[in-house]
Amino acid sequence: MILHIAIGLLLAVIGPTSGLEKMAESCDPSICRLPTCYCGGTAIPGGLTRRNTPQFVLLTFDDGVNGDNREFYKNLFTKTRLNPNGCPIKATFYVSHEWTDYSDVQNLYADGHEIASHTVTHPNGKDFSYNEWLAEVLGQAELLHKYGGVKVEDIKGMRAPHLAVGGDNMFQVLEDYDLLYDSSISSLEPSWPYTLQYKMEQSCPLPPCAEKSHPGVWEMPITRLKPFHGKEWCSMIDGCFDYGQEKQDKKSIFGHLLKNFARINKQFKTPFPLMWHSSWFVRNNQITFPYREEAFFDFVDTILMKKDVYFVTNQQLLKWMKNPQTLKQLKENPGFFGCEDEKADRPNKCNEFNTQTCVTEFEGADRYWRTCQVKACPKQYPWMYDFGL
Repeated sequence: MILHIAIGLLLAVIGPTSGLEKMAESCDPSICRLPTCYCGGTAIPGGLTRRNTPQFVLLTFDDGVNGDNREFYKNLFTKTRLNPNGCPIKATFYVSHEWTDYSDVQNLYADGHEIASHTVTHPNGKDFSYNEWLAEVLGQAELLHKYGGVKVEDIKGMRAPHLAVGGDNMFQVLEDYDLLYDSSISSLEPSWPYTLQYKMEQSCPLPPCAEKSHPGVWEMPITRLKPFHGKEWCSMIDGCFDYGQEKQDKKSIFGHLLKNFARINKQFKTPFPLMWHSSWFVRNNQITFPYREEAFFDFVDTILMKKDVYFVTNQQLLKWMKNPQTLKQLKENPGFFGCEDEKADRPNKCNEFNTQTCVTEFEGADRYWRTCQVKACPKQYPWMYDFGL
């Protein structure tokens, strides 16, 4: 089944397919070959040398997109922060529903960023059924499409809330509905993305992970980073820092990020993960700790001075993996990660003339949000669809 058909109709008629899949076997790189299959690990796709391989940076943000982080994103994604091909840096946004302003989602999408599903209710779904994952992942895709103007065919990825992977039930939803990837599994071992047609080569830190074969579904692993304090390596970078002790300053945060980057860049050249919650920088529409933003922006500007660093979306990285390009080839062919390609056929940005401000009651309180995709606000706060659960 493909996601491109109307989501609501599909969800009403499609049931679980569990029991029809086969168990995943060990991955043999002589059989599992690009562009459709990859075993993962540190071997560079296409047999490129580290010197000729771009250092990809995967900048992602989780949860709501709204007025709290609007200015932060505006200050981050400026016209001066460019990849070596002269195109603006890009990020992937894993958007959950509550507290999301869909006009902000549309504006990020219009700028060429990737929008992915982070579920509707942001649950811990490790024990969810197939139908529960179906409603959460595709339900959020429907909301992103209906109120944020994101084309259904552009929603190709997901991240499980709390990185609580839902095992084969979750991955079967991705396979059945033509979603391309998940990015929820963290690992101490650096790795390129890999397909789940075969058994995972990396460890599974938060079971259940995939045990059955899921052809065509990729895992975008989250390489853990060294923490600022303590011994517990961290998946989300804001988790690297101790919330309870504000002993960090701009210099120490900058140095910590740079050391983690240097480890990946010099030893492996695997994609470097910058996985954040924007609330670490801003809360209640205020820069809570200004030095955090300053340190992060300085770090981004510093590594962008390197000739091999590309900030790309997850979909862009998979495009490259299926057709690996050397640094020289990317420079000679800037259209591979084109400045305008990602924005083609996307809606225009929302503005004061076409944006609806909606106020709908939910769980005893008003929810304020905006959209420029519908002329009239819904009478009820959009929430979980009734898909027979």
